Amino acid sequence: MLGKLLKYEIKATGRIFLPLFLALLVFAGITRIISSVGPEKWDAPAVISMIVYGLIMAGMFVMTLIMMVQRFYKNLLSDEGYLMLTLPVKTWQHIVSKLLTSMLWIVASGIAAIISIMIIALKQGDLTNILSGLVTFYSQVMNQLGAQAFILLLEMIILAFVSLASGILIIYASIALGHLFRKHKVLATFGSFIALSTLAQIFFTTVSLSPIGSYFIHQHFSASSLFGVQTGFQLASILGIVFNGLLCAAYFAITNTILSKRLNLE
Repeated sequence: MLGKLLKYEIKATGRIFLPLFLALLVFAGITRIISSVGPEKWDAPAVISMIVYGLIMAGMFVMTLIMMVQRFYKNLLSDEGYLMLTLPVKTWQHIVSKLLTSMLWIVASGIAAIISIMIIALKQGDLTNILSGLVTFYSQVMNQLGAQAFILLLEMIILAFVSLASGILIIYASIALGHLFRKHKVLATFGSFIALSTLAQIFFTTVSLSPIGSYFIHQHFSASSLFGVQTGFQLASILGIVFNGLLCAAYFAITNTILSKRLNLE
C-alpha cells in the first residue's frame, strides 16, 4: 500500500515540478545561447533571460517548500483528512509517503539547479578538465584510503539523507503540534517549530558535553594526509547520523502519535 501512496504522491506533485525543471533548463539554454553570441544588441535579452532564469530557480525551491507543507496539511489535516485517514493504510505509511516524496523533489531540484548552472557557466573544454580532475582525485583517494573511501562516501550519503529527513520531519511535527490548538494554528505551528529546534540544540549541546562528544572534540586529526581527514570525517559522519537519526525518530513519533490518537479535524 505504501507503494501506491508513493505513486499517487509522485504523480500529483510531478505535474508541477517536471514543467518547472523543464522551464529552468530551457531558460538556462536560452541564456547560454544569447550570452555566447556576444554583440551588444543581445545585452537586454541576455539580462531578461537571466532574470527569468533566476526567478524560476528561486520559484522552484520555494515551490518545493510550499508543496511539502501543503501536501501534508491538505491531505492529512484538512477536510481531505477524513477521506485519507479512512483508507486501509497505516498512519505511518501516509507520513513516510509524504516524507519520501518531499525528499525526492528536493534532491531532484538540487540536481536540476546544478545542471542548469553547468549549462550556463561551463565553457568548451571545462567539462573535460573537471572530469580529468575528478579522475586524478579518485586515484589519489584510492591510493591512500582504498576501500575505506567507499565506506566514507556511503556514510556521507547516509548523513545527507538522514539530515534531510530530519529537516522535513521537524516541519511535519510542528504542523501536527500546531493543529492541536483550536485557535491560531499557524502561530502555534511556528511556536512548535521554534520549540522543537531549541530542544534539538539542547540535545546537541548535551551530546557534545557527554564523554563521547568530548572525546571526539579533543581529538586531533592530521590534515596533512587523507587518512587523517578521512578519520575525522568518518567519526563526524557517524555522530551526525546517530544524532539526526534520533531526531528523525522523535519527530516521526510525535507526528504519528498525533495523527493516530490525537487528531481532531473539526
